Amino acid sequence: GQCVSRARQERQLCPPPGSALLPSHMGVGRRFYKLAVAASVLLLAHVTVCAIQHREYLKAMQQPFTYPPVEIVLQCALVLVLGAWGVLGLQANFVPIRTTTHLAKQTVDSLDGGPEWVHFNTRPLR
Repeated sequence: GQCVSRARQERQLCPPPGSALLPSHMGVGRRFYKLAVAASVLLLAHVTVCAIQHREYLKAMQQPFTYPPVEIVLQCALVLVLGAWGVLGLQANFVPIRTTTHLAKQTVDSLDGGPEWVHFNTRPLR
């Protein structure tokens, strides 16, 4: 109906039914996802520099390294979330894997795992 005619006008494909929750169909432009990925890469470089400076500071003060500061851990979590959101937003629509024709041709004999003599008990019992 409406989705098909609108897709012809815009030269785009309609999302598959039930995929309205995928990030690529949320209405946020692709540039925001690209910006999120770029920002996550830059933030990752910044976190790396901060961690190196923290380690050098601890060496200069002759203190042992026990764990990273909370700021570095929070920045790593932010980088992970921001990068994952950006990458998921840039992904294309999922295409179903069509294996029904291949699975219909298989028999029980083709599902054999291999020779029966293969085993992994090679260590002698003591």
